[in-house]
Amino acid sequence: MRNSHLAVILGLWLAVAACSKPTQEKTTDDLKSVGSQVGQAAKDVAATPAVKDLGSDIKQGASEAAAKTKVAADQAGDKLKADAQTAAQKTSDALDKAADNATKR
Repeated sequence: MRNSHLAVILGLWLAVAACSKPTQEKTTDDLKSVGSQVGQAAKDVAATPAVKDLGSDIKQGASEAAAKTKVAADQAGDKLKADAQTAAQKTSDALDKAADNATKR
């Protein structure tokens, strides 16, 4: 998207460069006016209730995603802790069995 904007700007610049000085100045003034109007239109759109509602929806969705991520991380942590305890117990049992076998010999 950015490249297409650059291509348009470059094309306009080249077209302006090929024109006479008064035409270049008028074109430059027109482009500044359009830029100003586009900026104002963006501000107007940002101020609409629909965009504000969209922002609220995004914020709520992010909050819900964070809550679900926390629950999943807590569950994963609990499972990891339980698996570590099981592994530690199995290791301890294996060491005890090895020690018993070593003393029997």
